[in-house]
Amino acid sequence: MDKLLSNAIDSIEVGMEDFQNGSERRLVSAVRNVYAGLLLLAKAVLWENSPNKDGSLIYYTKNKSDGTVMVKTGKTIDVKTIQERFTNLGFNPDWAPLDTIQGYRNDIEHFYSTVRPAVVQEQLGRALPLIQTLMGEYLEADPKDHFSPECWKALLESKDFFDAMQKTCIDTFADIEWESDEVPFPKTHLRCMSKDCGSYLIAQQWPDQTEHLHMELICRECGSTPDVEDVLEAALKESTAADAYIAAKNGERPPLARCPSCFRDTFLPDIGKCMICDFQLQDRCEVCGADMDIDDYNPDFEGMCASCAHSLQKAWYD
Repeated sequence: MDKLLSNAIDSIEVGMEDFQNGSERRLVSAVRNVYAGLLLLAKAVLWENSPNKDGSLIYYTKNKSDGTVMVKTGKTIDVKTIQERFTNLGFNPDWAPLDTIQGYRNDIEHFYSTVRPAVVQEQLGRALPLIQTLMGEYLEADPKDHFSPECWKALLESKDFFDAMQKTCIDTFADIEWESDEVPFPKTHLRCMSKDCGSYLIAQQWPDQTEHLHMELICRECGSTPDVEDVLEAALKESTAADAYIAAKNGERPPLARCPSCFRDTFLPDIGKCMICDFQLQDRCEVCGADMDIDDYNPDFEGMCASCAHSLQKAWYD
């Protein structure tokens, strides 16, 4: 575990040095290194909580031939499995910083033609609370004592910058009306869709607006005015990603589904409604009275559950 922790700290330190260098290539490297450091910190926690501290929780496992004993493979687990094993241990950190920095890393490597220093600083600012949780709460190690003074100061400055800027943006959504309790309005996941930006500093131009579909958005980093439907769809997908993965693994209902009307991933099963086009699923089947699910919907048999629709369809061909 000590080596993992040391490697994690080294990776984050290098990332902060890359950021302070300021060149575009080093900014990309900063995001990669800090993200890698966060993963290593999470694996250090799993190592510390493995049976007999043998590190088995950071590896994929398989049954021995008798089916009773789990043994390590040589392959370490991915980010989703890390999060799943944390849940199994009863640990529930806020994974949003890891998810967002992972998404931004993917974007700058595949989509964005330029990298903005202020946006990278946002991502680094998001990382500090997770660093504090993983080290301070789960490893009982004070981050301030493990990072160099220069790195720690840079992390704090990034967090202060991000917190201050994001708060002014989030405050503009204070009066937005939102029906779902299971999936909250994703105000901290709204991000600029511009190819050259990707900032999470998205604000509502008219804060008195209460209807989410009538929002006029502006990016406080690049000044663009992104389309509300695109921003909201991306934010909902990002904010529900961890829960969706867990639901899929457990065979449970996902928190988000594709709308059969507008074909965006913006349908919320808990309220039976699309948050973009206002398509609403009927509560009960008109034939048998069973609860309706989005998987039941068939435009040729509206108002009928899948079972009744199948029976009617079968009768037509018999």
